[in-house]
Amino acid sequence: MLPELVLHVSVIVCTVLLAYFVLGLVAYLTYTPQQATEPAEDVRLVIPTIGSENVRDSLETCLDHHREMFADYELYVLTDEGADLETELREYPGYTTVVVPDSFECEAVAKGRAIQYFIESVVDEEPDYWYGFIDDDNLVKDDRFLYEIPHYEAEGYGAMNAVLSPRRGDSLVTYVMDHVRLLDDLTVFRAFTGLLGRPYIGFHGELLTVRGDVLSEIGFDRHSIVEDFAFAAELIEADVRTWQSGTRVSILSPHTVRDLFKQRSRWFVGTWNLLWDASPLTRLMTGVRMVSWICAILAGPVAVLASPYASSLSIPVVLAVAPSITGAIYGVTYLYGIVSVDKWWRGVLVPFLPLFAVFEAVTPLYAVLFSDRSFTVIDK
Repeated sequence: MLPELVLHVSVIVCTVLLAYFVLGLVAYLTYTPQQATEPAEDVRLVIPTIGSENVRDSLETCLDHHREMFADYELYVLTDEGADLETELREYPGYTTVVVPDSFECEAVAKGRAIQYFIESVVDEEPDYWYGFIDDDNLVKDDRFLYEIPHYEAEGYGAMNAVLSPRRGDSLVTYVMDHVRLLDDLTVFRAFTGLLGRPYIGFHGELLTVRGDVLSEIGFDRHSIVEDFAFAAELIEADVRTWQSGTRVSILSPHTVRDLFKQRSRWFVGTWNLLWDASPLTRLMTGVRMVSWICAILAGPVAVLASPYASSLSIPVVLAVAPSITGAIYGVTYLYGIVSVDKWWRGVLVPFLPLFAVFEAVTPLYAVLFSDRSFTVIDK
């Protein structure tokens, strides 16, 4: 009885994950972001940062990179009053620095609070621009989104997200694991944000780009430790259409596995808390993925341990192979990350492929046991 039950649970979880991947594969094959012949000029780029000493290196790299790449556009850096680097940022060449005063009060916290202040002090006064928010460890790799904006603005779209591509930090393990984010972007996020034009599974904060009037209308003034998901949920409620850009954004992977756990658990806890106030379709699409995430720690081992019983159970063949196909997809994704590291490390990392999947799967458990339910900024 027990082997039959656990195998059915494993098959269900893996089938759900596989179904999302199939939907994403359809989007990958059929969706192509459209471009105008000339780039948009009414665009401003904003880099919110905690401005602490431990993000100095990544922040300076980010600021220099975007000042050079987008020299013809107005650039802002956004930080809090009293930040370690506040004085230096006020004098940073090529940027207008906006400092969030301690006296500013709103429901939002951390980055959401800073963006809300920027909305009230800058966007509300000039809502005719498009505003792109770039995290302080990001490197936007191309300018395709600038050519997309005129096309989608003419079609009535109000917001877009880009495709994330990992960049190695201090940890090879987290760098390899972050390739799952690239897989998600090219498949399931492309399906919802791009093909359907509705971010039912959320938005990334990296190069979150919004038309000024939409930004003013929706705002970020809500308490959440996942302000990008909260904003996406409000876009759906307001019936604002979105697209997924062809632009790639390089993201710095967490420097330690512990930082990765902290990052992923913040996503899990924050999204779970917001889910109940989201639209029905958002609750369904995101909720199913989260439940699958919770069960994933059992799915792989159960499939292996119970496989001797599979032939005696009445499970359709197409579903019975779901665990193997799902495992192969994630395995290939991790392998793709491994082949991009130094040749010597490839042979060392390959035997640990199952461990990468385990690390990703135990995040919900880590979130329940160790998360403090607050916004945490990992080292960069």
